[in-house]
Amino acid sequence: MATSLQPAFGLHLYEYLLIIEPIAEAQKQIRAFKEYFIKNHRYPNAIVSKGHITLMRFIQYDTYEKYIVRQLQGLAAATKPFDVELEGFGSFGHTIFVDVKSTDPIRQLISLRRAELRPFVNTKGFAPYFVSKPHITIARNLTPLQHEAIWPIWNRTRYHGSFQAKNMILLKRKAGTFSYSVAQKLNFLGISPKVTQGKLFA
Repeated sequence: MATSLQPAFGLHLYEYLLIIEPIAEAQKQIRAFKEYFIKNHRYPNAIVSKGHITLMRFIQYDTYEKYIVRQLQGLAAATKPFDVELEGFGSFGHTIFVDVKSTDPIRQLISLRRAELRPFVNTKGFAPYFVSKPHITIARNLTPLQHEAIWPIWNRTRYHGSFQAKNMILLKRKAGTFSYSVAQKLNFLGISPKVTQGKLFA
């Protein structure tokens, strides 16, 4: 049975970000890449926040939050911890990132479940974002000239790393503000969903 979700009068919109964070060792290396970017290229484009893989981004009223968390808890509970392989760097032209090679477990977690998630994260005028190319951003908002100057350096730089993803984190911030806070940490438990056995005979 579908849940009817109607925002109450006077409530505020929130920006939500669902992410996977690398563990300490991989996080340390990613931060080193960002610091190298700032020091050597002198462009203020490196992201100073923790490195992460964005799974989903959406804007919604906070009255929806408990329903969203319930849906995500169900997905997380049915997901086993999985390995994430990082290999080299990639570019979108305006963004340089650490490339994620093991994309299937990440896409299966959220992107392939868009239909069941959309009723909870779709808000009129604000289309939700679902990851299609998992990555960890190093720097963004590069101009064409900046990208042309520095991409050959990153393109030939070799890097391999890995970590085990054991959870995903739902972050939130009031629309128009800067800092995110943790709304919910969702652990991967690998629990098979219960199946109700139908009766063969009435």
